[in-house]
Amino acid sequence: MKRLLGVLCLPLLTIKLAYGQAENTPAPQYDRPAIFDSKPYVEVGASYEGLTNNYAPWQSQYFDVMLPLKQNGLVYLQLQNVERFSQVDQAAYLNYAYPFKYGVINVEGSHTHNPQFLAQNFYGAGWNGRLPNQFNYLISGRESNYLDGRTSNQNIGLDKYIGQYRLAYVATYSTLNTQKSGWLSKFQIQWYGANNHRIGLTYASGHEPTVVNLGNLTTIDTQQYQVDGLYWLTPGVGITLAAWHAKQGGYYQRNGGQIGLRLAF
Repeated sequence: MKRLLGVLCLPLLTIKLAYGQAENTPAPQYDRPAIFDSKPYVEVGASYEGLTNNYAPWQSQYFDVMLPLKQNGLVYLQLQNVERFSQVDQAAYLNYAYPFKYGVINVEGSHTHNPQFLAQNFYGAGWNGRLPNQFNYLISGRESNYLDGRTSNQNIGLDKYIGQYRLAYVATYSTLNTQKSGWLSKFQIQWYGANNHRIGLTYASGHEPTVVNLGNLTTIDTQQYQVDGLYWLTPGVGITLAAWHAKQGGYYQRNGGQIGLRLAF
């Protein structure tokens, strides 16, 4: 899943909170990011992944709600049902963001009912600030608790808008049970077209703690390529799409895709 569902170790709202263009928003640049003044939306979707080495496929379904509150911030909620390793986890994620003069602060949290492979719970916070010449920076952190261990990560990133394009880099430092550690780098380019259509390319590579099978949370080498986009059929109805290829150390490779229906109101 996107962010997908955290696979690339980037906080969920980083892209959406970056200063510059924002979806659903024809208005000019605001002192706060335009997404705080955009239309609310709901989205439903599903993903499917095929794995190598005789692992059963993964699949998931999700329901998103994004509620901008203008000067009072923004609320994002995601509910998901995820099947991996022939087990099912159900989780709820909540993020609240608030704009200040020089940046945006956000706090996040998640809880999984009867977890098998997802984090039982996690919490985090981040700051997305402005720099001169349309540069922006990100500082954030997250603590996650699994049945068989605890992970933490710290993120630092930089992005810049150039016309209709956004270029971004994020470095993530992770630890597992305060001992093993690793760095993961993520590179991204996004294009924003007319009518708020967009498409993005992402490449991530490095080391991170990962649940590679039930009861096995370990730090592995990982690499992922992803393309994703948003296409508006009408001003209020959009389709989100994503496809990716990932290598999970020597355990398996994953080839997956996601589709969602977004309704703005």
